[in-house]
Amino acid sequence: MLRSLIVLILLGAFVPAITAKQGGYKAESIGAMTASSVSEAVRGALDLKGVRVISGDGKPLCEIWFRKEIPTVKAEVPNANFGQIPEGTFVGVINFPAGASDFRGQGIKAGYYTLRYGLILNDGNHLGVSSYRDFVLLCQVAEDKDTAALSFDEMVKLSRNASGTGHPSPWNLLPVTSNEGLPKIVKNDVEHIIVEVKVTTKSGPLAIGMVVVGKTEG
Repeated sequence: MLRSLIVLILLGAFVPAITAKQGGYKAESIGAMTASSVSEAVRGALDLKGVRVISGDGKPLCEIWFRKEIPTVKAEVPNANFGQIPEGTFVGVINFPAGASDFRGQGIKAGYYTLRYGLILNDGNHLGVSSYRDFVLLCQVAEDKDTAALSFDEMVKLSRNASGTGHPSPWNLLPVTSNEGLPKIVKNDVEHIIVEVKVTTKSGPLAIGMVVVGKTEG
């Protein structure tokens, strides 16, 4: 079982401003998230700035708003870059205007989803999935209406409902290529499109990359 919660972590400015391009993709900052389908408690926990990823054909791929302050603890987790974020932590909300495909290649319907941080299991069943264990899992906003941390089992159940399959919907998190020019889009050596952003955590600013296009070959 994939022990993951998903996150990217992105910040922007109130006025849309393109900050980076890669392979036709670009990132721009956007204002506050106001969708009524997202609970008031969740909306109130989000930063007033978000990030929009524009695809190569000029259409919005996704929009992400991160939590105003993401909880952290003192922890060292093997093969994890963001292990200071407790598993099950609510980290943000993502919107897919026209649907998407997650890191397993599972189709995700259009709409808003919460993002919760998790770790892939360090076992033989997940060898080759990613060089790092950090993920965020998507959960449907209709079912995930509170910002309190979830247990691993609760998170996985909600994410399975979001994917509509027997597996959660994971989105890989990676260290950034650099802290310059965030938010920005980069492409790695396996052609994954990654949005790199800076978020606020209890222990200070944190730069994170999230794969928004691409899937595991493991």
